[in-house]
Amino acid sequence: MNKQQDRNIDYRSLSENEAYVLESLRSEDLLVFGVEEIKALSGWKKTRIHNTLSSLNKKGHVVRIKKDTYTFENEFYDRTFEVITEAVKPSYISLWTALSFHGFTEQQVNMIQLVSTKQFGDLNVRNKKVEISTFKPERFFGYDDSEDAVVADKEKSLMDSLFMLHKSGGLEEYVKCLKNGYRELNEERLREYIVRFDNRSLVSRIGFLLDILDLADQGFLNKLKGNISKSYILLDPHGESVKDHNRDWNIKINRDMEELL
Repeated sequence: MNKQQDRNIDYRSLSENEAYVLESLRSEDLLVFGVEEIKALSGWKKTRIHNTLSSLNKKGHVVRIKKDTYTFENEFYDRTFEVITEAVKPSYISLWTALSFHGFTEQQVNMIQLVSTKQFGDLNVRNKKVEISTFKPERFFGYDDSEDAVVADKEKSLMDSLFMLHKSGGLEEYVKCLKNGYRELNEERLREYIVRFDNRSLVSRIGFLLDILDLADQGFLNKLKGNISKSYILLDPHGESVKDHNRDWNIKINRDMEELL
C-alpha cells in the first residue's frame, strides 16, 4: 500500500483487531486477500477473521469482491482492472470493456467484462457490475499480462467481441470499433487468431465485414476463405429478416447495409 493510502486510514475509528489486520496485510503488500492469508499472518480462528473483515468492509477500509476475496478500498478504485483479474482467475478483460480500453469506441462502458475458462456468476462490487463470460480453454488466448492488468490485446478484443456481439454493443457498434481500430492491428496476428478461434461462422462474418469495408487487401481475405462457414449464416445473429445474400462469404445479409456502414 502506498503512503497516500496509509494517510487515508483513520486508525481512531478502528478496533485493535481491525488495525492489526490492516497493518499486517499492508506489510505483506497483498493486492487481494481472504481468510487464509489473514489466518497465516495472525493465527486467528476463522470466525474472528470473518467478523473483522465484515466490520472493515462496513467501515469502507476493504472491499468485498466475492466470497472470501477482498481488496483495500483505495486499491479497488485506483487499480480496478488489476484487482478484478487478480481476484477472478483465470481471466482477462475483454469484449466491450477491452474495446473501450484500446480506444476503439467513444461509448462509456460502465461494466467490467471478463473472459474465463471457469464458470463464475456475475459480480457486483461497489455498484460496479463485473460480467464474466466462459470460453473453452482453446479460445483462452490473445491477452497481454505484461502490465499489471490482464487485458485482451487489440486483435483478440475484436475477435471476442464479434463472437459475443450481444455483449459488445451489437453489430453497428462493432463495425464502428472495427473501422476505428483496424489500422492499429497486426494483420498476421489477426489472421492467426481468426483461424485459431475455430469458428467458421465468425470467419465468414469478419471476412465479409473486412471486405465490404475495404479494410483488408485481397491477399489477406483470400487466406481466410478456406475457413468460412460451409452453409449460409446470418450476418447479425440478432438482426432482422434476410435482405440479401453474399456468396463470397456465405452470409445472409439481415441488416440495412447503408445504415450499418
